[in-house]
Amino acid sequence: MVRVKVFLRKDTAESLREVIHAGLLAGSEKTRMDPFDADEEDVFCSIAMMELRIRIVVWVLEDPLPYVDSPYPAFRRSAAAAGDALPRTAIARLFEDPDSEVRKTMAAAVSVLDPDTAERLERAHEENRKWPGSPADNAVFPPETMRRFATDPDPRMRALALRDPELPAEFVERLARDDEARVRREAAAHPNLPAPSLLLLLGDTDLRTARAAAGSPQLPHEAMEAILAVAEL
Repeated sequence: MVRVKVFLRKDTAESLREVIHAGLLAGSEKTRMDPFDADEEDVFCSIAMMELRIRIVVWVLEDPLPYVDSPYPAFRRSAAAAGDALPRTAIARLFEDPDSEVRKTMAAAVSVLDPDTAERLERAHEENRKWPGSPADNAVFPPETMRRFATDPDPRMRALALRDPELPAEFVERLARDDEARVRREAAAHPNLPAPSLLLLLGDTDLRTARAAAGSPQLPHEAMEAILAVAEL
């Protein structure tokens, strides 16, 4: 991808970098809006933009401050990867970046992510299957916060509550009956889920939840033997 390599060169003129980025972005947007109308060049642009979303530019990382406000997310993300080497004001700006991947990178790069900031970033985070992970991955929430998450209207926050291995059984049991499969799936793997609720999840309509229940170390031996018998193992 010659254009991507030229775009990422430190010695590329800013005027040329701008032209390259605009062209790649236009083709990528066309592919996203109407993939059936996109030609080979547009698809190439889409692939190039995906590469830029995951690339950390070494020369930006080595001197990040000038690129905190770059018009290009790839450069801001690379600056964010510098973490604690950045001034607090720069870190604060990158936590407010319009690009969710920049915010996530900043959250992962700092040595200490305070719970309030982590919660705010998590609620604003735009999930993407191509780039898993979230700002909360680098956060440690106090027990009272995790219990509050357990009753949150947002299923993503309820699922997050189940990362607390000390979450009381009554919360876990309630979440095992959640309307959202992603929440039930997390509950199925929790060590504090009572056995009767775990057994019920073996028959969950969501296959991944049922598999999570079957793989739980808390599953009673009798249930394990029954599963193996059905599978004729």
